[in-house]
Amino acid sequence: MSLLSCLSGLGKIGGFIQPTTILESFVRDASKKAGSSTRNRCRNTPGKRRGIKVYDGQRIPSGKIVVSQYRLQILPGWNTVMLPNCNIMALTHGRVIITTEKVQPKQEEYEKLPARLGKVMPDHLLQENIYKPHIHILPDEQHQYFKLTEQI
Repeated sequence: MSLLSCLSGLGKIGGFIQPTTILESFVRDASKKAGSSTRNRCRNTPGKRRGIKVYDGQRIPSGKIVVSQYRLQILPGWNTVMLPNCNIMALTHGRVIITTEKVQPKQEEYEKLPARLGKVMPDHLLQENIYKPHIHILPDEQHQYFKLTEQI
């Protein structure tokens, strides 16, 4: 006897088949119920290791990252360059000097900043006294551009 004939024999009442009674006995419940959202569950994410990598007075080789930053907090100075991701890199071998200087914004310098910081200079920058830290590199080998007056 086949399975189909057994099932059809169970559902006969008064000469006709009731398919609803056959199907209801084979419906399965979900094995997993609905749960909560899994977004923002990563509480123990590792840090990004941002900040000043080499401090005031320390020596640094050329090409090394001096400051790793997400937004513009420390500005580049002598012998340093700001990368497109706002990190500051040393251009020469030398000693690091960190100073706090008054910012004098210029439109042409503002346009050199990374594009994600915006292209329009805010008006309040022109009216306020803003002091920001700058990072400089004093090279190990100083240039010899000067001459003594006796040599001229």
